Amino acid sequence: MSVQEALQRLREAGRNDDCPCGSGKKYKKCHLRADEEASSKALAEDNAQRAREAEAEEPGHEGHGHGPGEHPQSYGAPVRPGVPKGPRSHKPMNTPRKAV
Repeated sequence: MSVQEALQRLREAGRNDDCPCGSGKKYKKCHLRADEEASSKALAEDNAQRAREAEAEEPGHEGHGHGPGEHPQSYGAPVRPGVPKGPRSHKPMNTPRKAV
């Protein structure tokens, strides 16, 4: 059984349909588990290949639109004096509750 055949069966056959292999059993009792395992294995191999390709790139430069050494000038710039760090929300923080 090839991976392509397994994927094709997974797409076309419903769990409670008769198995496409002709055994007379329901798909879920016959080939479903094997087809899901083949699909999972193919996906794991694809993910491993993509991880190897990503490791070949310079660390820290995955998919953000520029090459190594081309960071903009503001990258890692110090915070301006007088500008607080932290979350910027419109709600005041640490305000006491009103007395009832």
